[in-house]
Amino acid sequence: MAKIIYAVAGEGFGHSSRAHLIGQRLIDAGNDVIFAASEKSLVYLRQYFGERVKPGFGLSFAYSKGKVKALGTVKKNLLRVPSAVRESKELFRKHLKDFEPDVVLTDFEPITAWWAFVKKVPFVSIDNEHLLTICRLEHRLKNIWPRFTSYVVTKSYFFGADKYIILNFFQAPLKFKNACLAPPIIRPIVTQLKTTSNGTIVYYTTIAYGKEQLLDIFGKFPGVKFIIYGFDVDEERGNCLFKKRSTEGFLNDLAASSGVIASAGFSLISECLYLKKKMLLLPVAGQYEQMLNAQYVEELGLGVQGKQLDQETLNRFLKNVNEPMRNDDRIIWPDNEKFFGILQDTFDSMSLPIKIS
Repeated sequence: MAKIIYAVAGEGFGHSSRAHLIGQRLIDAGNDVIFAASEKSLVYLRQYFGERVKPGFGLSFAYSKGKVKALGTVKKNLLRVPSAVRESKELFRKHLKDFEPDVVLTDFEPITAWWAFVKKVPFVSIDNEHLLTICRLEHRLKNIWPRFTSYVVTKSYFFGADKYIILNFFQAPLKFKNACLAPPIIRPIVTQLKTTSNGTIVYYTTIAYGKEQLLDIFGKFPGVKFIIYGFDVDEERGNCLFKKRSTEGFLNDLAASSGVIASAGFSLISECLYLKKKMLLLPVAGQYEQMLNAQYVEELGLGVQGKQLDQETLNRFLKNVNEPMRNDDRIIWPDNEKFFGILQDTFDSMSLPIKIS
């Protein structure tokens, strides 16, 4: 039995849902796993793993008018330095010091990664963010500032991992030999869905648009039914059906739809690929990873991207929403078993006593 610390970033549902799937697989194989998490990930993972999940400090973003504010983010986290020191000391002293892990796994969580680096404990990075620093990508000159800031943040989060496993949905050359690309992994609740296509379009984001704005935009397409999540109300107006927050309801509607309109987060893109759903992606301004995701989704024929939701962008999306997805060789389709095979090969290459069932 191996001892494993699994540290998870607090922001973003994708980190915690991924850690849930991977962590459960490791536990089922007989390994002793302690999770270090913060913010939303702490709450989510404790539902499934209880006291295995230990609280730690987590960095968070500052938003304004639907945009990530770089200076606001720095200020927000600087103000939390005293609590960061206190929470980190508590985590290390009470839960990590005497555990003597065989390996530390990090999903974009810097504090525990630095602890592993200082203590010379083998550690493996498993995330999609390091795509920005470890892969050679097609960058657009107009995005040079968000690219620079995202690169610096990702680069400074942590370094020195023995191995980097980068989950991604498209092929990209790697800069370093200790890194590899792996396919996205999908939650069981999604893999159990039956995919159909009833002509509806699912919308999910409230960062930039209010209800009246959406009614005005979607009302220009009376022949299309839009199912809208994010406002936590049940209401039908014209061709728009607003639904209260529901993971199961959203996924069922997504599986039955012709396509989705959302921001460009990695987890939703992965699930749309698995369900073969076309996407209209509206990246959150200032989040370069999302801008890059949207760029490649469009280039690979998996959907379209737009700076804003307007009649022209929506018309462009609806024009091609029912066309089959391309079977481009550059696409890395979701594949859970292939991912776990890569993870096992990584452990074996490091001579770690870890087996995955």
